[in-house]
Parts: sequence; C-alpha cells; structure tokens
Amino acid sequence: MYRKIMYEKYLSSVNVAKEELEINFNQNVNLQKEIVANLPQDKEAKIIDLGCGYGTFLNALSKLGYKNLHGVEIGKEQNKFLNKKGFKVYKQDLVEFLKTSEEKFDCITLFDVLEHFKKDEIVEIVSLLKDRLKMGGGVIMVRVPNGEAIFKGSIMYGDFTHETFFTKISLIQVFKTLGFKDVEVYPVYGFGKTWKAKIAKFIYLSYVKFYKLLLRIDNGASLEYFVPSQNILGVVR
Repeated sequence: MYRKIMYEKYLSSVNVAKEELEINFNQNVNLQKEIVANLPQDKEAKIIDLGCGYGTFLNALSKLGYKNLHGVEIGKEQNKFLNKKGFKVYKQDLVEFLKTSEEKFDCITLFDVLEHFKKDEIVEIVSLLKDRLKMGGGVIMVRVPNGEAIFKGSIMYGDFTHETFFTKISLIQVFKTLGFKDVEVYPVYGFGKTWKAKIAKFIYLSYVKFYKLLLRIDNGASLEYFVPSQNILGVVR
C-alpha cells in the first residue's frame, strides 16, 4: 500500500527539481565496464529497464546506439517525463507487468530496484524474470545495495522504501536457487579519472585492506566472497 503513495510522488518527495531532472537525464553516464561488456552486441536487441526511474540508463543506451528500448515505471511523475522524451514506458507495477506481459527480451535490467521489495516478493520477481528472457543468450543485470559494505548505512537506510539488502553470496543464492546457473557479482565503484579521484581510490582501497584484516582477526572467516562497495552488480544468464 505504501509503495503506491510513495512512488506516485517519488521525485517531488526527494526534492528533485525539473531542472535537475533534465541535467540527470542528459548527463554523460560512465557505464560500468561489466555492464557494457554484457550488453547485447546487436543494436536492435530488445532491452527493458525495470523500474527505469527518470530514464538515465535508457538515455545512456540510446546514446550507445540501441534502438529497441523499453521501460517499466509505476511513478506518475517519471512516466510523464519519459513519455515526453519519446521512450516506450509501461506505467505498471513491476510484478503486474512480469505476470501479464508475453514479450521476450534479450536484456533485462533492474538497477536499484530489488531492494524495494520484501523477500517473498523478490523470489516471485526472480521466478517471473525467466519467462520474460529470451532463451539461449539473454542476460539479466541487477544492481542492489551491499549489506556487508564498509559504509553501508546511508545507502541502505537513506530511502524509506528500501526493504531488503544483499551480499555477494545471497544474491548468487537467490538466482541459483530459482534456476539460473551463471551468476557473476562485481563491486560497484564510482571513482572518476581525475588525479584527485585516483588519490581517493588509493586511500579507499588502502582502508579496505585494513578493514579486511580486522574482519579476519574478528572472526577468522574466509573473505573470498567479501565485497566492500556500497552497491554490487549481478550479471545473470
């Protein structure tokens, strides 16, 4: 019930002004290399972004030359904005769309989406994704908050609508339990390419090494699956 109330005015509730919306939409997005590497090579491939928000990713794909782009977004404000931009966006609840649609897609993305659902809903969504994915080469990409990140509090609890958080292990667990065999998980970093960004990256990664040492001292557990970034990216086939 609360989702309909919150998402109908999601943008205005977090004080996103119309001018800021245009800036965010038109920004040159530096897509993570793992995202670019797993996009379909065919520019006519059918791609859908579930929970597409105000379309930053769709616009980035359009700039890369992809033409068959779709989105699903329940928010009234986001839909109004994207319709004016010419994107085909379904104003539906995500679960409702997955249940009623008969379309098949080469690539399905859910960026900053699954954390807004409870565990039983996530199980249902992941199960339904299989029916919307083209067999023999389709890919799903998800980005979610990382529950074991070093600085996780602000991203986990900064949005009232967040319900569930993941780790590398739990994200793999969900998809493999529900029938997906190939699941890769990557850290998501926002480091830029300036000299200041390089210094910041060095300081951060140095701290990560120290933090991992403390974890090993604390519980002696293997850190093979530990990922320190605030978000993680899952690539699923």
